[in-house]
Amino acid sequence: MDLRRSPYFLISLFMIYNCCDAGTVSTKDNVTARIGFHPTDFECTFTIDADESVHAGDILWQVERPSGVYQIIAEFTPPDVHGKHNQFTSTATGSEFKSRAVLYDVVSSGTNTYTAVFRLNEIKCEDEGNFRCLVGYTTSTGSYNQSSEVSLMVTAPAEQPYRAPVPVPEIIEEGMTVQFSCSANIGKPPGNIKWWRFRPNKSVPDYLGELSTTPTMVPGVCTYNVTSSISRLTVSRDDDRSVFRCSVSNALVTADRDYDTPHEDTKPLHVYYKVSTPVIEMNPNTTNHDVGAFAILSCNAKGYPSPLIDNHINYFLWTFRPRGKGDDVILISNNGLLGLQNLQPENSGRYTCTAHNGFSGQTFSSQSHVDISVHPGNCHTVNFEFTGWVQIQNLQHDI
Repeated sequence: MDLRRSPYFLISLFMIYNCCDAGTVSTKDNVTARIGFHPTDFECTFTIDADESVHAGDILWQVERPSGVYQIIAEFTPPDVHGKHNQFTSTATGSEFKSRAVLYDVVSSGTNTYTAVFRLNEIKCEDEGNFRCLVGYTTSTGSYNQSSEVSLMVTAPAEQPYRAPVPVPEIIEEGMTVQFSCSANIGKPPGNIKWWRFRPNKSVPDYLGELSTTPTMVPGVCTYNVTSSISRLTVSRDDDRSVFRCSVSNALVTADRDYDTPHEDTKPLHVYYKVSTPVIEMNPNTTNHDVGAFAILSCNAKGYPSPLIDNHINYFLWTFRPRGKGDDVILISNNGLLGLQNLQPENSGRYTCTAHNGFSGQTFSSQSHVDISVHPGNCHTVNFEFTGWVQIQNLQHDI
């Protein structure tokens, strides 16, 4: 029987030739690094068996290129080899990494165990991919290589949107449908754009939703860009002076409140709407007065443009109709404030405030009134100190 053809002989021969392949090489499976100046270590740990040796230049860090070929970045020297040092290769690949990486001396990290580290100080988009640590072993029977791969994932924070969103259309009337758009780099892994509405005198904004479109990778930047829009948003007068915000976030950008992440705001929105029914306030708060009394009537009405503009379109108008008569008399007032002094019985009647405003070639008005009675009795003088923010006038009418 020819022992060389025996399967037991073949197995034994295989074991003889591989008995010395005891060296091991290990790296992390994955490394995540943030784009920019964020130093990241690539660590390679290898072991050397009793009858094995590793020479200068036998410890390599390599990078995989798009073609699938691994190119050498740097060569390391074991700690027991003198006169030679770690070095980047003179190739274009080695030179490119040399400008932004550091090679550390190989150190012992246990019995027959060593570690070779290169630190990449500046992370670029194109670094994403596979790196490999390869160690060449020499034995009495020959030489062999062991290697381990690590995959680098490059991440990037979401950024502030490119510009503030602008409503379409820009001139907005109550009941109109408006649209906002916001474009931003939402980082990597891709994040999101959220929309908010800040209404006046409201401390917490209304959440309006988030983007529903698929982000696209920006070539050469390895981050994601997206444009998010809000459409078919019907505005009301409650939206006047509101601010709309698009905020951007991803795993690398956090804040205590979602709406405080990088963002851009619209300018305060102006919603044109016709004047509301005026509210009349009285000081003192009564419709019955003694002869000689003093009163101030204040008229307030919401609208945009505001009646407080006080021009020929947007203004307040006070009129007076004496009790028992059919004609109204225009009174002198100041932006809705009417001062009545030294009231007499003939001043009894209806006081009407009409608020006016206009936009888009249309004019609008709304009015409220109050009936005041002045009762005859003992005349008395009321001393009333009044600051200069309103001009007090006597009634201007014929009785």
